[in-house]
Amino acid sequence: MQPQQIQCADGQPLSVHCYPSTQQPSRGAVLLAPALGVPQRFYRAFATHLASQGYQVISVDYRGIGDSPLQVAADVDVRMSDWGTQDLPAALGYLKSQAQGQRCHVIGHSCGGQLLGLSQALDGIASITCIGSSVPYWRYYGRKQWKMWLFWHLLLPLLSQGQRFPAQQVGLSKQSLPVGIIRQWARWGRSKDYLFDPRNGFDLSGYHAYQGPLLNIGFVDDDYAPPAAVADLAQRYSQARHSERIWQWDEVKAVGGIGHFNYFRPSHQAHWGEISQWLHRHGANAA
Repeated sequence: MQPQQIQCADGQPLSVHCYPSTQQPSRGAVLLAPALGVPQRFYRAFATHLASQGYQVISVDYRGIGDSPLQVAADVDVRMSDWGTQDLPAALGYLKSQAQGQRCHVIGHSCGGQLLGLSQALDGIASITCIGSSVPYWRYYGRKQWKMWLFWHLLLPLLSQGQRFPAQQVGLSKQSLPVGIIRQWARWGRSKDYLFDPRNGFDLSGYHAYQGPLLNIGFVDDDYAPPAAVADLAQRYSQARHSERIWQWDEVKAVGGIGHFNYFRPSHQAHWGEISQWLHRHGANAA
């Protein structure tokens, strides 16, 4: 694991880690795009596994997370959309530069999959895998939908009045988060179309331009990204060649539950082969 620093177009530095392939020649290069508030070190075991399967792997800390401290005057000045329009383009550019002609893949966890299309940098990407990535409209949450309504309309606005958001208290992260991130996220969450609401004014052409294979993985016990919300995000990549893998109740119970985070923990390593096989089938450099 080799720590590096890259720079976004707006001057914000980001911390990345590189995991060299243990096989030569390598099969390709993979970017791990993290979930909200999750530092890249959380994915270390998963990245190491992919490296053992023949892939050069790059992980990244978004601005304000982990080893990428903010370079703005106040935490209120940063937006979640910056992760998509600034941080992911920088990380994807670094991935392509390090790949040296090899095919590139992206694995996005949660908001990592949500924000990819904002990057306008998916040209040349051989495959995308979204894990627990969704459009989290509150009506998708079944018996918990009113809890989600309160989350978006009351809890997040109430707790994001200061300079830092106490993410630990609501189970979102082990670190406090820039309040500007949460204020924008809460606005998105109050709309059925989330960040895709036309009122946000984002250029969404990147979602429609990607025409490669896209695997959407979800889990029925995921309280943050239930299957209906996962399916909604999949359709936002309107021209992609879609595949879906939803873990059902008998499967998640057999492994003690997965939820939103456990898939990436070392205890679930036995199931990571499905990702390796997906990468092998879709654009690997070597058979």
